[in-house]
Amino acid sequence: MAKYPIVHLPDDEPYRVWRLFPDTFIIHYGEALDTFLLLGEEKALLIDTAYGRGEFPNLVDSCIGDRELLVVNTHGHYDHTAGNPFYPRVYMHENAKAYADRAFGPQDPAWVANMPYPNYEKIAIDDGYVFDLGGRTVEVLYTPAHCDSSLTFLDHGRRLLFSGDEFDASQANLNHLGSVRAFLKNCKRLKEREAEFDFIMPNHNGSPVEKGYLDDFITCAQHIVDGCPDTVSRDGLPEYMVGFWGDLTARAEVNLAAINYVALEPEEFMSKVKIPGVD
Repeated sequence: MAKYPIVHLPDDEPYRVWRLFPDTFIIHYGEALDTFLLLGEEKALLIDTAYGRGEFPNLVDSCIGDRELLVVNTHGHYDHTAGNPFYPRVYMHENAKAYADRAFGPQDPAWVANMPYPNYEKIAIDDGYVFDLGGRTVEVLYTPAHCDSSLTFLDHGRRLLFSGDEFDASQANLNHLGSVRAFLKNCKRLKEREAEFDFIMPNHNGSPVEKGYLDDFITCAQHIVDGCPDTVSRDGLPEYMVGFWGDLTARAEVNLAAINYVALEPEEFMSKVKIPGVD
């Protein structure tokens, strides 16, 4: 019997769930959005709650057995946090608290009212925090660039790196030149620790990906910072970036790694547009 009663909406998209390892699930919603469920001997860790639509909480519940469930957000954007109110407490970076519940658009009131924990507890975590799931530890790294609340998770048990939206299987969606510099710093830090993981697990557009992407992202970001970007056609730009920034947005690409950004310093960028979660 399903644990959670569900309010289904006409535009709910389908889920696909599969095991990457016997103790590691990928929960895929719609076209290109993944969340991840890691099982330890005693506890389970759910990385992001996506939009929380449809049977999401029941799918999670069906996979964890009698383990205690811990829930964490990679960052505070709503496509990663909307399902948070199904759970009594959620771990996130302190910066995410301000906008984790800020929807991208109108929400169905019956669906919202159906979630059991509208005032769920937000627990702040930061760089160096470790989740002990029992026989499997997951380390938190603070990696703000795409978003000022971004956390990356290093799964020492299965040697996986969960990158959130800091980059995905083909691109990094950044903001101003300051965020590109931050992204470069973060990628170099992850590169220094690449002996600790085998694959990278982004939330969008395909997972897992080969960790050699880090080299291409580092090269691409370094060229932007140095003033010689590998500029390509804007055809691959996400719709939301074009909608926010129009012709200001540029795309640079090295091999299969692309960076989408605006070639402005932070002060000028912020004078033109303010997006929740952008530092």
